[in-house]
Amino acid sequence: MVEHLEETTANASFDELIAAADAGCVSAQERVGFALAKGQGRDPLRAAHYYELAACQNSVIAQHNLACMYQQGDGVARDIGKALHWFKKAAERSDVDSQFNLAMIYDKGTQVTPNMEEALRWYQAAAENGSARAQYDLACIYLHGRGVAKNMEAAVFWYTKAAAQGLKRAEDHLVLLRNML
Repeated sequence: MVEHLEETTANASFDELIAAADAGCVSAQERVGFALAKGQGRDPLRAAHYYELAACQNSVIAQHNLACMYQQGDGVARDIGKALHWFKKAAERSDVDSQFNLAMIYDKGTQVTPNMEEALRWYQAAAENGSARAQYDLACIYLHGRGVAKNMEAAVFWYTKAAAQGLKRAEDHLVLLRNML
């Protein structure tokens, strides 16, 4: 039944999507959650409900979006523990945005005690998965030796990766580093 619903949600009306979501269709739960979170009939509490249904069925996008809602207190009570739970679920399945968000939370101490070891773990994962922002931040960490030994070679490596993706500030840092050497 759910497999059939997955195929039919692409052109469904909103009422049909809700029926499919209530019947357990993950893609419908994701679409309803998104529509309720961002659409004209914005209802973040109901959005969180549908995201949670999909997140419990291992939808990475729903896990990430639900984590963001808990982090910001959007439609749900602000709860960093639940935000971390859902970010980690998605990050462990290679969701680069969740990996980067975890890195930032632990690095900046956003609602948690700063933990550079965890920040580095998630910056590294996000950087390896292609996040230019994580590559840049990881380069800065190596350049300044925050939580790791200073490593100019690693800094240049990650700045170069980020610059190759068009991140202007990484390009600027490479120019400065080359002028210093």
